[in-house]
Amino acid sequence: MRSGRTIVGTVGVALAMLVLGLTGAPAQAAEADRAASVAGSAVAAISPGISPAAERVTYVSRYGFADYDCRSGRACLAVWDVNVNSWKVFDLFQCGSYRLSYWYDLGGMKNNQTGGAVVRTYGSGGGLILPYAPNGNGVYEVDWNPVWSVRPC
Repeated sequence: MRSGRTIVGTVGVALAMLVLGLTGAPAQAAEADRAASVAGSAVAAISPGISPAAERVTYVSRYGFADYDCRSGRACLAVWDVNVNSWKVFDLFQCGSYRLSYWYDLGGMKNNQTGGAVVRTYGSGGGLILPYAPNGNGVYEVDWNPVWSVRPC
C-alpha cells in the first residue's frame, strides 16, 4: 500500500511541476532578460584604468581638473569615472607606452613635462592620433574615444 501512494504521489508531483513549468516559463524568461540587462549595464560602468600603473591616481570634482596641480615633470590625464561621478586623474612620470582601458568621451590633459617632452596619443592600430606639446598647467581637451594608448616622452 505504501508504494502505491508513493507512485501516485510521484506522478502527481511530476504533473504539477510540468504544468507550473509551462505556465511560469514566460515570467522566468522575462526575469532572465532583466537580469542580463542589469548585468550588461554593470559592465559598462567599469572604472577607467591604465597599464602599467600611473605614478599617482587622484579623483577630483566635476570642475576641479582645471585647478589640479600637475607636478613638474609629469603628464596628467583626466577621464570621467561614472562610478564616482568625478574626474579620475592619472599622473604619468615614466617614459613608455601606457595602455588605456575604458576611457570614453571628452577628458583633459596637462603636459607639465620638462625638456620639451611631447605626449602622443595612439589609436587601436598603433597609429599616431595627436601630439601634445608641453603646456605647463594649461588644459588640453582630449577625445578619449579613439585613444588606446599614450606615450608621455
